[in-house]
This record gives sequence, C-alpha cells and structure tokens, in this order.
Amino acid sequence: METFRFTATIEKQEPDQRRFWGKGYIHTTQDGQVTDASGDVIDTPETQAALEAAFYEYVKTSRSGDAGHVLFDAATMIEGFVVTKEKKAAGLFPEQMDEGIYIGFEADQSDKGNALWDGIKDGTYTALSIVGEGVYVDA
Repeated sequence: METFRFTATIEKQEPDQRRFWGKGYIHTTQDGQVTDASGDVIDTPETQAALEAAFYEYVKTSRSGDAGHVLFDAATMIEGFVVTKEKKAAGLFPEQMDEGIYIGFEADQSDKGNALWDGIKDGTYTALSIVGEGVYVDA
C-alpha cells in the first residue's frame, strides 16, 4: 500500500460554524484534463470509476481531515460529492462544472481542531487535506 495525499484550496468558509469547503480533486475542467501534483491523470472511465470508489470508501470509513498532512484528525467531513460527465448529463450538476471531488469539513472541537481553525482564520492554512492509501497500477 502507498499513501496518497490530496490538497485543495479552501474556497469558502463559515467562520461561526467552523466549516470550510473546496475542490478536493478535480481531474477535468472546461479546458480539458488536469495533471495532478504527482503527475497523475484521471482520463479513462476506469480511472474515474476507481477515484469515485476510493472517495466513497473514504466517506464511509474515515471522513477525517487534516492540516498540511501533519495535524491529523483535526476536522470531520460534513459534505462530499463527485461530479461526473454522466451526472452532469442527467442534470444533477451544471454542464460547465469541473469534474472531480468536492468536499466540506468542520473543524473538530478539540485541541487539533482549534489549531486547524485558528490557522484557517489567520491564513496559515489555505488548503484542506485528505490522506488515503492505495496501490498504483501501471496503465
């Protein structure tokens, strides 16, 4: 098993509720395929299905968010969904919406959660993190 780490810019926050949202992993935009920071491309129906399955497994079993892949268990996912070409065609999402994972978290009421939330408020943390494990398979 290899550990995978995804980081996404925080795009919206609700200060009174310690909640924040961002694009967790976008693989296709209106401009085309995206190559992620690891050099990976999610560009086939099979890789898109694998990403979606891995994300939903994370939602079912973990939902834990961290700060910078170092301050673990500092937030809990409160919202998450996957935008696909098929879901857009079915009218579930706007056609111009980027394809990939969208997530929302709430900073936990704990020392780690307080440190995370303080860092979000003061600009120390401008991104959210997801850590998971998987196996690379050569295409």
